[in-house]
Amino acid sequence: MIAKKISVLMLSFCALMPIARAAEKLTVGLIVTTNVEDTKKRWQPLLTDLSKSTGMEVQAVISSNYKEIVDGFKNNTVQIAWLSNKVALEAVEAGKATIFAQMVKSDGSRGYKSLLIANVKSPITNFDQIAAKPGVYTFADGDPSSTSGYLVPAYFLFSKNKIEPAKLFKKVTVGNHQKNFLAVTKGEVDVATFNSEEMDRMIKDAPNEAKKIRVLWTSPLIPNDPMLYKKDLSPALKARIEDFFLNYGKAKSATTQRDTLKNILDLSGFQRSNDAQLKPVADLTLFSILRSNLNDTKLTDKQKQQKFDEVSARFGKLSIILESARLN
Repeated sequence: MIAKKISVLMLSFCALMPIARAAEKLTVGLIVTTNVEDTKKRWQPLLTDLSKSTGMEVQAVISSNYKEIVDGFKNNTVQIAWLSNKVALEAVEAGKATIFAQMVKSDGSRGYKSLLIANVKSPITNFDQIAAKPGVYTFADGDPSSTSGYLVPAYFLFSKNKIEPAKLFKKVTVGNHQKNFLAVTKGEVDVATFNSEEMDRMIKDAPNEAKKIRVLWTSPLIPNDPMLYKKDLSPALKARIEDFFLNYGKAKSATTQRDTLKNILDLSGFQRSNDAQLKPVADLTLFSILRSNLNDTKLTDKQKQQKFDEVSARFGKLSIILESARLN
């Protein structure tokens, strides 16, 4: 009987070992706005401090492929992530991740803005000049997964002016912030989407290059990017992660931590947040999808109505989730 009990205990212990090993490591997913090496360099001091604080091994998955990080939450290859608001919406909708913090800039601001930029040598000084000349200028749009690079300009700049980029511009290309910035400075395109966050960093890190840029249009404020963690992490681990991020750089003696934050994205720290911060982005995304379906000439009226009903139902459920987070 004793031998049998020992055997059962041994089997139970062995069954728990993989779980224990998995909990010894945290993987942080980071989006790339410049390049992988630069992103890793900026974030590594914080990741090292996170490892010391939690007593766990911490590694990073750094990718310009947003889907890779979202899928990481689903596959448990990512436990914490920094994502744009639009991609965070996908992760939250999938039910695998939730927002626990939001970035705060060094000036205390809790948001940033989309920009439309041109070369300072260009004769273009405002968007009206572009709108008045369809088929003349070239445009570098943002990645469709980018909130500031694509979604916000698509709504506030183009849709509100009842303009389709494909019909307005002679040529449209797609790239991330860095590629679009370089395309404008090199004269490869006439205008491109960018954001105030990246512009501030360029003014600091590459002032001569920043001087080559003229801002043509500025959007309303976009909430700063969120930090998310997997929903099924243990309450104790969630608490340790939250404690680390919300207090990082706050102590008077934490000079090095404050330097790290400033170097990442000109941050002063993180504030508590939840999924409710995504509500404006959800509204923008809904509008973008509905507009795309409405303008799809390949769809019949019946198919458009069906898609309208499906999308409306989907975002109706998502809206309930986000409003619930606001109330909690």
